Amino acid sequence: MQEAFQPIPASKKRSGRDFRPPPTLEDDFRRLLNHDIPHTNYTFELIHDWYESLKEDYEPTFIRAQQTPIEWKSKIGNSDMSTNFKTTYDELIYKGDIAVREDGTIYLMTWNVTCHPNNQATQILECNDFLTFVREHKPKTDKFGFAAEDDPNIKLDENGMEIIVEDMPCSHSEYAGRPDYSASQGVAGLTPDHLITCVTQWNDETRKIQIGDQCKIGNYMYRVISVYTAEVSMDKTYGVYSMHLRRVAGGGIADG
Repeated sequence: MQEAFQPIPASKKRSGRDFRPPPTLEDDFRRLLNHDIPHTNYTFELIHDWYESLKEDYEPTFIRAQQTPIEWKSKIGNSDMSTNFKTTYDELIYKGDIAVREDGTIYLMTWNVTCHPNNQATQILECNDFLTFVREHKPKTDKFGFAAEDDPNIKLDENGMEIIVEDMPCSHSEYAGRPDYSASQGVAGLTPDHLITCVTQWNDETRKIQIGDQCKIGNYMYRVISVYTAEVSMDKTYGVYSMHLRRVAGGGIADG
C-alpha cells in the first residue's frame, strides 16, 4: 500500500528573501475556470437587477465560476440550499446579485463578497420560488368622494389586489423554532402557524414591499409581518432583502 503513491518529500528549507507571489496567480485561476471540470466549474449569467434583465434591450453578462458544497453545516439555509461561489475579477459581484447557472438554476448571493488575491468569493443560496407580492387596492376619490381614475401604471390581480412585485425569485424556509397556532377554516381546533423566513434581491421594485403585503406560497396566502434591511448596503444600492411571513388566518389546511 505504501508503494501505491510516490508523494513529494517534505522540505524544511526556508524560502529566500526574494520570494514573490507568482505574477500569474489571478490568470491561473481564470484558466482553471475555463476548464470543463464536472460539478465544479459552471457558466452563470450575472444579474445585478432582476427586473432590468427582463427588458428587451438588456444585454446579459456571463461569468465563469467555481461552485462547491458547504460540508460543515446541516441546516437548509446553510448547506442544503447554499454553496460556495468563486469567480475572477473580470466582472465585480455584489451581495444580493443573482446568478443563473447554465442549467437554469437561480441563486442569490447572500454573503458579503470577500476579495482574495486571485478571486472574489461569496456564498449563494438557491431560490426555490417565484413570489408575487400584493397589497389591498384603495381606489382614488376626488374631493367630493366620487371615484377618480386610477393610476394607469397600477396592475391588479384577479382578486382586485394591487401587484407590488411580480414573479420575483426568492428563497423561503420554515423558521425552525417553536410554532404558534391559529384557527383554520373548515376544521375544528388549532393548527400550527409557523413563521416563514424569506429573502430576495434588493432592487428598485422589491424595496416597495411593506409590512402587511401578501404573497401566495403553495396553496396558502402569507402576510409580511416584518422587513429587514440590515443586509442592504448603506447607500441602499444592493443587498439582500429579508422578510418574515405568517399564514393569513382563515385559509384551509392540507389534506391529511
